Amino acid sequence: MNEHFYQKTGIVITRLAKDLMQLKKGDRLPIISEYQEQFGIARGTVQNALQFLKNKEAIVCESKGHMGTFLTDVNYDLLQQYALSDDIVGTMPLPYSRLYEGFATGLYEAFHQRHIRLNMAYVRGSKDRIQSVVNGIYQFAVVSRFAAKEAAKNKAPITIVQDFGDHTYLSRHIILFAEDAKTDVEDGMRVGLDSSSFDQQTLTKELTKNKNVTFVEMPGHQLIYALKEGQIDTGVWNYDEIVDKNYQDLNYRFIEDSQLQRDMSGAVIICQTDNAMYQTILKKNIDKTALLEIQKQVVEGKMIPRY
Repeated sequence: MNEHFYQKTGIVITRLAKDLMQLKKGDRLPIISEYQEQFGIARGTVQNALQFLKNKEAIVCESKGHMGTFLTDVNYDLLQQYALSDDIVGTMPLPYSRLYEGFATGLYEAFHQRHIRLNMAYVRGSKDRIQSVVNGIYQFAVVSRFAAKEAAKNKAPITIVQDFGDHTYLSRHIILFAEDAKTDVEDGMRVGLDSSSFDQQTLTKELTKNKNVTFVEMPGHQLIYALKEGQIDTGVWNYDEIVDKNYQDLNYRFIEDSQLQRDMSGAVIICQTDNAMYQTILKKNIDKTALLEIQKQVVEGKMIPRY
């Protein structure tokens, strides 16, 4: 009986902590009956859970009679500990470049410093990563600023929580050619297309506009192999992999700089629009300056990536 009571109270403490993380100092606390209805639990259990958080000084409250009870202080770090009963789960691209390795290392370090367990899934294709956040499979995703804007434009219920600035996701894009003499897309070419990526798909369609080409669907990270094996004639890809893997034998040219390119170069973290708790956690626990410094050290070879 006691064990069941404590299990139930523990669940309510977690749910209360999640709810309270969305409030700020000076906000009015919902009344007990509101929590009863919201959680479908007995009044006494809600009171016990609330008292527990007060005793631990996660919150400090002041009653103002008929006006209600107000928060006079909030310890978000403590609330976070009670709110997070499981790992935070996020997703980002496969770390095939040093920029990605540095970003992943910086993320893990940020959460490690705050004693929060982070579990990352490395998933190719920005569309798949964004959809997995929308579906609630992951709490957040790392994508380009362009991909996040495109998804939002298409009515995806996502919010950019952190924007890390230009050239934090990739340095720039290039267009690769199988033949050494080629510098532009020509009629009759076979073009590698990754429809799972907002960025690669958009750039590819822009560069092949009004051209009579054949699109060959493939994951972006297989483009270089496909070029070398003669499966395609051209394709858009990330310049960082060329540098990091020292592909000196490839023929490529840089794609002209533009706002589009800059949006594609910037890393952002997104989560569900209505998930205020995780928006708060991601904003409060990721120090952008510290993460970018770690990314820089990994890129320069001064730090071993850990992710």
